Amino acid sequence: MELFGLDLDFVMGMSRSQSEAWKVVICLATMVLVVGWRWLPRKLGVGLLGGLTLWATVNYARYDTELLGSKYDTYDLMHYYLNAKYFDELGYYDLYPACMLADADNDGPYFKRQGVLYMAQNHAGHGRMPIEHGVERGAWVREHKFTAERWEAFEHDFLVLQRTGPSMTDKLWRQMIIDHGYNGTPAWTVYARPFAQLVPVEHIKLLGYLDLGLLVAATGVVAWAYGGTTAAFAWLFLMVTYSVRWPTITWAFLRYDYVAAIMVGMALLKRGHHALAGLFTAFAATMRFFPAMWLYGPGSKGLAGLTRKKVHKPLLVLAGTFFVGSAAIEGAAVLGLGADTVQVHFENMVDHNSSEQLSSRRIGLALALPYRGELEPRFIEPERKETIEAQKPLRYGIAVLTMLVLGWGLRRADDDETYALGFVPFFLLTTASYYYYVTRITLMMLHASDLKKPRNVVGLLMLLGIELFGNWAESVHSGHRVFLIGSTAWMLSAYVLVMAVWFNVEAHKADKADKARSENTTAPAREAEAAS
Repeated sequence: MELFGLDLDFVMGMSRSQSEAWKVVICLATMVLVVGWRWLPRKLGVGLLGGLTLWATVNYARYDTELLGSKYDTYDLMHYYLNAKYFDELGYYDLYPACMLADADNDGPYFKRQGVLYMAQNHAGHGRMPIEHGVERGAWVREHKFTAERWEAFEHDFLVLQRTGPSMTDKLWRQMIIDHGYNGTPAWTVYARPFAQLVPVEHIKLLGYLDLGLLVAATGVVAWAYGGTTAAFAWLFLMVTYSVRWPTITWAFLRYDYVAAIMVGMALLKRGHHALAGLFTAFAATMRFFPAMWLYGPGSKGLAGLTRKKVHKPLLVLAGTFFVGSAAIEGAAVLGLGADTVQVHFENMVDHNSSEQLSSRRIGLALALPYRGELEPRFIEPERKETIEAQKPLRYGIAVLTMLVLGWGLRRADDDETYALGFVPFFLLTTASYYYYVTRITLMMLHASDLKKPRNVVGLLMLLGIELFGNWAESVHSGHRVFLIGSTAWMLSAYVLVMAVWFNVEAHKADKADKARSENTTAPAREAEAAS
């Protein structure tokens, strides 16, 4: 069976590409449901949404209990399990050299077919170096950083992952050693290390269930704050978004903790618990840094209030607990790893996010501006990177102007609505990998919370349409990453523009209505005063 050029043959234990083809259908069906939501009987609408959410869930699992129940991602765990567990020895620079040495010392089948270069990392940044350099560096690390017992333990854990893991191949090994190494924040490292030390590598799948538990719990909090309908839309998004194609939920180690935290933070704002919302946002920000941008909306609303001599005290509480929580968590990270580690990580991330280090998996306004709808080349080329670097002044000018316009429009929005739009500066200012775009879930919660509003219907349709496109593009034009990320970036730009205009129109109407009420209230008083 084919639909719009997609192969929709249903098979048990289907491939990821087949699952993504079905996601196109699920997104389309959900969009039809959103359009008809206000006219459908309540029970029928909720029933259809529940059915689509269940379908999306089993489709994400590819109708196979083993996919979520036993498989895991060796590539990701090589980075986050090994480096968290052996961070004292590996730091931020020496994961690949240590792995390459352990592979070579054990007659590595991957070592023999790994090419000639690897991604070396040091205080100067990232750069490709000969394999021999990496092995020599690994020998130095073993001699100067590891005790004999710790190296034996590291080598054991590495070999179990590399040789018995379900997903390591020659191609993935070559891809891994030219990747950008371990990027976990110091706070995440301190928080994750006890889990890695507690769970032996032979039972590493247990760590994968942490993400599933956190996301399920967060969805439950969303249901408590917004109701079951919003929670269902949020979970459906997790199951169809292109951003969660990798790492698959339950395949990795605490890769979605920050997502759960901002979901809970937004739900707490809905319920008026600003202090707790600040703490959850602090947790998310110290785990990944960029979730601090979810305070952009509340900050904009607070500043807009000051221009009218109005202080939003709950927003001050939100900001206060965020800063206190962030300071406490970062302080624990400094105590646990040392202040120099924080500096090294910061320098590492600055270099990692430079234009010359851009990969074809990144999205952002930066990827939209130089894109003109072309299908080729498949991957981001040096000329495009140079264009992106040259467009920085234009890009940041557009970003700042857009944020100012939208920020002013948020002056009359609810606190949780302003929080949801933290995704906007994230998209405008950064070039993050596509899997971090799962944070659009706060936008889904925003729009799904009240489908009586035309703004929310349009917003939900646009977000679902972007997911429909992403899954379609991967199914029909697999591997054409510039086409996928460039088109997605333009569609997200359109979404941001529409929301900026819409929130400003809503705020203007609310201001006019308040002015009219004020005049109606004061007119009788003025008439009475004149009569007396």
